[in-house]
Amino acid sequence: MIKRIAAVICTLLLLLTASCGAPEQKIIYKDTLIIENNESTFEGARERFRAVLESLTTRVFLLEDSHNKALEQENPDSYFLDPNYIPRAFDPFNIASLEITDKIDDAVDAQNAPEIFESEAEGAGVIFDRKDDGYTLKFMTETLTKIYDASYDADTDSLRFVYSEKTPPQDKDVEFLEFIKTEDNSYAIQSNKARCFITFDEDGRIVSFRYAELKTGEYSLEGSIFKASAASLMTFKSGISNGKKSDYDNIREYNEGVLTHIETSEGTVNEIQIYSDIYASVFVYD
Repeated sequence: MIKRIAAVICTLLLLLTASCGAPEQKIIYKDTLIIENNESTFEGARERFRAVLESLTTRVFLLEDSHNKALEQENPDSYFLDPNYIPRAFDPFNIASLEITDKIDDAVDAQNAPEIFESEAEGAGVIFDRKDDGYTLKFMTETLTKIYDASYDADTDSLRFVYSEKTPPQDKDVEFLEFIKTEDNSYAIQSNKARCFITFDEDGRIVSFRYAELKTGEYSLEGSIFKASAASLMTFKSGISNGKKSDYDNIREYNEGVLTHIETSEGTVNEIQIYSDIYASVFVYD
């Protein structure tokens, strides 16, 4: 998934798109949300999650990269000493275990799963069980069972992915991801380390978002947003990076055309604001 996002960003930066033969040309923004898979399945929701993530990543990358380049031009020999220079790349929801779902489609079943996942299983037994709302994939040895469990709820258009390990007598949830669409073109996302709430307009352009990672500790499934109600999601939204900013890391907030990068890694809170209208040209195809 990481490679895919990187490839998409590179493609977006290099290619120009034009409408040929259309009676009216519509401006296409590089971070426009394009949903290509509307299937009411886990696989469909997974693709929608990726589309939202690519849009979010592209918006942050284009603004922060443009901001950094401006600083580099102003101070080519010392830009890296500027407290407003942003050295870290934005790589949200980097969940290694989720990449195994790239191989799972309608053709995977209990019979062919051992062959399909032979390299990932590394000699372990493979058990695949497809459910009405998703699937469970297990790699089993005498001392360790790795479990990849995926669920989808059509009524709320939400998914849950949980990677856990069993080493008797203990069970441990190692990673999880939850993704859900709201009724107003918004999406809520959470993993064991990060949370995000992002809103688009009817044309798929980003209106606002808030993203933050825990500096220490982890979220648990006790605060699940899978099948969550609208009221629960509003509470979820207001709770992202709420409280002491120093408790969070890699904070990004976007509202009314302004991206706020909040850096807390040095023990102090440094807020860097980047205005979209200053770098508007990077979002529009000629």
